[in-house]
Amino acid sequence: MSAPADFAPIDAPAPQVSLPRARTIVDRMVTWLGDHLNPILVKETRQALKSRQFTITFALLLLFGWTWSILGIAWIGTDIRYGAYGATMFGGYYIILSFPLIVIVPFGAFRSLAAEQEDGTYELMSITTLGPRQIVRGKLGSAVLQMLVYLSAISPCLAFTYLLRGIDFPTILFILFYLVAASFGLSIIGLFFGTFSTQRHWQVVLSVVLIAGLLYGFGCGIALVMMAIESGDVAFGEPYFWVANAAVMTAYVSYAVLLFYAAVAQITFSSDNRSTRLRITMLAQYALFAGWMAWGWIAELKGEEEMLVVFMSFVLAHWWIMGALMTGESPELSSRVKRRLPQSFLGRAFLTWFNPGPGTGYLMAVASMCGMLAVVLNAVAVATLFESSTMSRWDSSRAGEMCAFGVVAVCYLTIYLGIGLLLARLLRRFGRVGIPLVALVQIVLVLLGVLVPGAVHLWNRAGYSLMQITNPFWTLMEFGESRGLPSDAPVVLLLLPVFALIVFLLNLPAVAREVRHVRIARPQRVAEEDAEIEALKHPKEPERTSPWD
Repeated sequence: MSAPADFAPIDAPAPQVSLPRARTIVDRMVTWLGDHLNPILVKETRQALKSRQFTITFALLLLFGWTWSILGIAWIGTDIRYGAYGATMFGGYYIILSFPLIVIVPFGAFRSLAAEQEDGTYELMSITTLGPRQIVRGKLGSAVLQMLVYLSAISPCLAFTYLLRGIDFPTILFILFYLVAASFGLSIIGLFFGTFSTQRHWQVVLSVVLIAGLLYGFGCGIALVMMAIESGDVAFGEPYFWVANAAVMTAYVSYAVLLFYAAVAQITFSSDNRSTRLRITMLAQYALFAGWMAWGWIAELKGEEEMLVVFMSFVLAHWWIMGALMTGESPELSSRVKRRLPQSFLGRAFLTWFNPGPGTGYLMAVASMCGMLAVVLNAVAVATLFESSTMSRWDSSRAGEMCAFGVVAVCYLTIYLGIGLLLARLLRRFGRVGIPLVALVQIVLVLLGVLVPGAVHLWNRAGYSLMQITNPFWTLMEFGESRGLPSDAPVVLLLLPVFALIVFLLNLPAVAREVRHVRIARPQRVAEEDAEIEALKHPKEPERTSPWD
């Protein structure tokens, strides 16, 4: 018996499942990221994306990209179906994209930190829980986000060039990778320049210098990319290509880290340790460079002796520059630094040279150069031993020249850095002496050692003689050339080590005073404040005291 029509079953509506909207989920994710990201990154990104400079730059980027797309296709005409014009179009898009990445973003990073110094707002940030590394990382992260925005705006055009043929996809990625890497490195340089001075007139000078350098880099980048596109021969299949790029990226990363920590040290308060991370990075750079040079000398050049000259010359330049900066540090250690000094025997033996101070910096540079000399002596011994097999290009007659070149390089570094350190200690008796003044003293010393005998040489037009012994460049060239040692080599090899030993001994008492610094205990008040800060950073989970909680 069927049910009446009035009682016909009515299909009940499907139950509505209340799902959060996608927009709400995105808002919650963005809010969570904003709460957990670096606050300087959030602040700088908001200010940058709302600024007139970003709006104008982004609009011009889109306008020029659209204009080049139309004009380029109109210029190619109907041949676009059959020809390979992707490289031509890519060159135009690269110029449009590289200007904001090479010029605008690094200069914006410079101004973001320089403005904090000029307006005095950095002091407000420094009294918060944010450390100097967080501040620099936040501003660098804001620059990276701007790079990504500019890159995303022009990336469809770059994909369009691949469809036009004439340029392959790996080449596009390779060029863009180095473009982003160059922008990132220049942004670190901009931040480093932004920490130099708090005075407005010096900031103007630094702005002019930085803009000139960025424009020069912009032009050089365009020239290199155009040469690579026109040749169309990027050897991705060659193993040497990737080895060379690995070596370049090793140097890039090491110097980026060094400049990052240098910028952090510039804005760190004076009583903190500004040197240890920088010195560790310097030593790591030296070790990486030595490793790459050893691999190339053994695996590729088969003991070519000129490679040892290049290695020693670069190491000498590296440690002279780093030593000129380290010898400008203050010899006094604050109580904050002394509370973190190594106290074990091994720690004091191997880590004391990373402590702040001009004496420890001088000794670190000299010891590193002596280590370089030991590496060269071992290399000469190995090459002489395996000359007939592995080291087929090694010339045993030049073994003495290589050793003499290394001895002369070590002596020059010891002498010039040591004399500069003695002059810096003398100047500190009359007032405050900083790193820039000591670095200037080191440069003036080398210039005097070169120009004074150089003037004598221009007067009498004679060749190399003992008069040029203060000239490190000419002397090292005489010892490094393949025509044999100069006639005055025995006298030079006698006088330079003796004078280097005298200078080193004159600096030794001051170095010994810095080495004798020992760790001091933390005061009770400082220990309590450190415990409170640690508790705020890493709060402990509540513990159960009852099964009913």
